[in-house]
Amino acid sequence: MSNIWTIVKKELKRFFTDPRMIIGLVLPGVLIFVIYNLMGNISMEKIAPTITDFTVYVENEPTEFQSFLNKDGWNINKNKENLSKDKIIDKIKDKEADLYIIYEEDFYQKMLAYDIDTGKMAPNIEIYYNSTSESSNLFYSYYLEILNQYESNISNKFDINRDLDIKYDVAKKEDTTIQIISMMLPFLLMVFLFSGAMGVCSESVAGEKERGTIATLLITPTKRSHIAIGKILSLGITSLVSALVSFLGLMLSLPKLMGTDFSFQAYGLSTILLMLVLIVMTVLLFTTLLTIVSTFAKSVKEATSYAIPLMMIVLLVGITNFMSTTATSNKLLYIIPIYNIVQCLIGVFSITIDPVSFLICITSNIVYIGLGVFLLTKMFNNERVIFNR
Repeated sequence: MSNIWTIVKKELKRFFTDPRMIIGLVLPGVLIFVIYNLMGNISMEKIAPTITDFTVYVENEPTEFQSFLNKDGWNINKNKENLSKDKIIDKIKDKEADLYIIYEEDFYQKMLAYDIDTGKMAPNIEIYYNSTSESSNLFYSYYLEILNQYESNISNKFDINRDLDIKYDVAKKEDTTIQIISMMLPFLLMVFLFSGAMGVCSESVAGEKERGTIATLLITPTKRSHIAIGKILSLGITSLVSALVSFLGLMLSLPKLMGTDFSFQAYGLSTILLMLVLIVMTVLLFTTLLTIVSTFAKSVKEATSYAIPLMMIVLLVGITNFMSTTATSNKLLYIIPIYNIVQCLIGVFSITIDPVSFLICITSNIVYIGLGVFLLTKMFNNERVIFNR
């Protein structure tokens, strides 16, 4: 262990006593904070999953409008529970129901009798929904489109959600935060972690080859496996610092970036601890992979070029986060490296993490890191690889 710690201290001293290295670690996070604050707002689209089941509450529904709640391929449950308005709205907030539609009494007759020239208000329809619920948002868009089409055919005979003082979107502040974070951060976090690791790992062994200092390290009585572990730990710590600075810059700029106030009250200590475990595991995995690439390469430039395909894989896997804001329930998929971390991050940020899936992810990545250390040890024992023969 003393040999491993000696190598770790040597590598950390090299990084954290070089001003250029420190600037390289901190600058990306500062730039993210400045640029994202200047951007102010960002709009993102996501691919909605197929949803076919909906629960709707309707009051004073005209007989002539009943067909609006029929759509081929959709199972629309018109709930007839005798609940108060507040309780129905609470069910929508808790995502137990999708829509609450309130027509004025005698709506259809009032609509037919309405004359815009009289200056009186048109009959109104109130529609309560939850924009953070995919099913609620989808059905609200569908029903609103149906009503708008119907209204356009009869020359503006009624209004929808006329009262601007009433908040018809009943999504909780915490739910909005969770939806945005679980959609954005897994992908961005993977990019930050890989970029941080790539910046330091590409120069690690390949740089020592170019400077001719790798031989000095290898002639010491230190076991090659200890050298491999020491390299990975030291580079992992350095990469983690770079990634966390970038992540902190993003989190601080997120309220400005999204153009709204955020409430992080939904995330407790357990969520933060799970996220930190995943971040550390991801950094160690990326560091192991990139150190292997750096050991195989003959120069820093070559190591960087070899790392680009790995970056493309990380980006492609990270993009799967935008397909859904909920983690997969298929346990076998949590064996796949990188993909399993993305899914666990989605689960952690959306507060729907499955403990078994999380354990499978962590265990499998520990195995992959162990295999990487074993391979790196073999490479250090191979003079053709180390001395480019």
